[in-house]
Amino acid sequence: MFPEARLDVTLTVQSGTVAQVKVRSNRLVQASRLFAGRRPHEVTQLLPTVFALCGTAQVLAGLGAMEQAAGLPPQQRHARQIMLLAETIGEHGLGLARDWPTLVGCDPDLPAARRIKIAMVSVRTALYPGGDWHRPGGGTLAPQHDRITAAIAEVRGALTDLLGADPESILSNFQAWIATAQTPAARLLAQLQAPPLAGFGRGPFLPMPDQGPADLTARMAGDHDGAYLARPHSGDRVYETGPLARVAWHPVVAGLLGDFGPGLLARLTARLVEVVSCLQEMTELLQDLNASQYSACVADGVGLGLVEAARGLLAHRVEVDGGKVKRYQILAPTEWNFHPEGPLVRGLKGAAAGQDLERRATLLVHALDPCVACHVTVDHHA
Repeated sequence: MFPEARLDVTLTVQSGTVAQVKVRSNRLVQASRLFAGRRPHEVTQLLPTVFALCGTAQVLAGLGAMEQAAGLPPQQRHARQIMLLAETIGEHGLGLARDWPTLVGCDPDLPAARRIKIAMVSVRTALYPGGDWHRPGGGTLAPQHDRITAAIAEVRGALTDLLGADPESILSNFQAWIATAQTPAARLLAQLQAPPLAGFGRGPFLPMPDQGPADLTARMAGDHDGAYLARPHSGDRVYETGPLARVAWHPVVAGLLGDFGPGLLARLTARLVEVVSCLQEMTELLQDLNASQYSACVADGVGLGLVEAARGLLAHRVEVDGGKVKRYQILAPTEWNFHPEGPLVRGLKGAAAGQDLERRATLLVHALDPCVACHVTVDHHA
């Protein structure tokens, strides 16, 4: 439907340091305009086909916006949160199984990636057997607890095989695991413990506030030309969103932040920590999950839906008039993290160069995890 989106990051090196960082994007931040004139339920059906990555999060943000516009309180919160957590685990698990091994010269563990993906995708149908989870107002929720429990157990097993130990025990003995495990994930984090790598990419750490910036609603409402969606900010702040911002409180991550700052080691470790946290939260939410029925949602109004997707805060804003969408906006986490004044640029500008700068910068891009392909170029100036 759209040309392949990508980011290009160019580092200009002068006198042995990164003097300038330019981020060019061809992402179509206003692609959501194609939803204008459609009915709310049509939009929520289209969202995962237009946005291939984090399709569940896109739909849930859309549902939240539609339901707020209709004056409804949040619907089926536990079930929707379980689906969101499942998608986050699937995205992070794919990175652990496919991407991390290649960063240390190993083959990706595609069987583990498949196990995690299949198990987490099955959660949606175990919650909504009729497949109507994307209906504004809520679908027909008929949770199959045994299937979801089995899916969680399958992911724990896959992660244990992938990491060489139970993921929860790893966080209890993090340094010992890094020092002794021979898995690609442990080897990668062991390599990143070297001081030049552990803190590479550190800069002012501005974590995204819970529920987004205080001025988010007003900024999006006033953004008629798409300038804010392309380069969001809150006053003079460009926040960082994603795993590090969400789990900076965890003792393992907090310790790494204290020792090395928000660099490569803390960022990649945060991804591992979040997988464990998501599995624990899924298990807790499942205990209080009960069946419920769909209730119709058709009303005019304005709404904002926010969800914490795998890569960070995702915001959908909708204006409904005459039962149809008049205006639709989407603000994705990539626009925060890869903003010209965002965490990637803050972490790279002023960094010491060296022959492996391109690899280190590419690792930082991977740690911040854009939702599109990203190419790094280093230009050396005398």
